[in-house]
Amino acid sequence: MSDTQQIFLFIGIMASIIFIFGLFIYLMMKLNIFLIKSLIYRGKMTDERLICRYNDMKVNKDNKSHLIKLSIISGLIGGGLIGGILFYFLIKKMFTNYYEIYKQAMIERNLPL
Repeated sequence: MSDTQQIFLFIGIMASIIFIFGLFIYLMMKLNIFLIKSLIYRGKMTDERLICRYNDMKVNKDNKSHLIKLSIISGLIGGGLIGGILFYFLIKKMFTNYYEIYKQAMIERNLPL
């Protein structure tokens, strides 16, 4: 194998790892959102717990250092710098989705925001 073939093989393998790990995180995010919604709407989550989760997500939604730490860890596990950048936006979207779910539940239960 020549050097250029090895480089292209490495790039292909890294792209595959990034894609598979990103898809796994995305599917777990969707499953977690579904489970949170079902817990809230079946009445399994108490008002105190909902308020606590809402306040946690309110803080973490805009916390750049927390997002950067999680994206660095995800990037180290699944694909280096490009994976870390991809996972930064994926994790940011995840936090925003969780925040919106808790916010809608707080509004529906007439709890103070």
